[in-house]
Amino acid sequence: MKKPTLQQLAFTGLLVAIGVVLSQLVSITLPTPSNPIIKFGIGYVPIIIASILYGPIVGAIAGLSQDLLGFFLIGGPIFGQTFHPGFTLNAIVYGIIPGLLFMFFKQSKKQQHYFYINFVVIGIFVLLVAWYFFDIEQVDILTLNGNFNYWLVGMSLVSAIVLSIFNVWTYRKTGYKYPLTQLLFVVTILYIVVSLVFTPFWLYLMNPGISFWARIPLRIVKMPIEIIAYVLVLTPLLHTIDSLIHKVEE
Repeated sequence: MKKPTLQQLAFTGLLVAIGVVLSQLVSITLPTPSNPIIKFGIGYVPIIIASILYGPIVGAIAGLSQDLLGFFLIGGPIFGQTFHPGFTLNAIVYGIIPGLLFMFFKQSKKQQHYFYINFVVIGIFVLLVAWYFFDIEQVDILTLNGNFNYWLVGMSLVSAIVLSIFNVWTYRKTGYKYPLTQLLFVVTILYIVVSLVFTPFWLYLMNPGISFWARIPLRIVKMPIEIIAYVLVLTPLLHTIDSLIHKVEE
């Protein structure tokens, strides 16, 4: 693995700064930022970009830096957030997994496997979200009104359909340095590992009043919405930034 250059570290620093703003100021946390149960946002986009472009080591440094700077500069002083090392680990994982997977992808050019895996995962989430639509109380750990929960589940189903269409469209697109089907696969894996396993566990440790399993349905509903937001933002940004970097290096 190559040693990061000064240009790479400088650009990673810029991505970290953008990530701090996205994660702390351009996101929706319910019920409040100081008492989080669920959060909607794309704050990890810069970390993913750094990891894919420069590798897992730089990505891990970016994730660590973004989380600590975001908390000590904004999250703690302004929003009264409580520091937990688990969320720092989440950011580091977002910095490691994309870089590692894309290193693996370079050894395997086949996209067909990831296309089918994406469809299977999306299909499972569609079935679960549809089930929650008819048992909406499983989603209501925020004591929000029923109309909001139905709206949220409806948005999730629409997003899942868009994800399925995106999966087909990306599979037919060729010639990309970072294949879009694989990018969708990476974001999905990240969501499952971090948002469905790690984060509910950290939140349970912080607030044992709500069990680990009670937090899962809402996160399953959130999954298609957040993943489609990530892939729609990452797809143009990643390829545009990669092109600009190569022009600067020439």
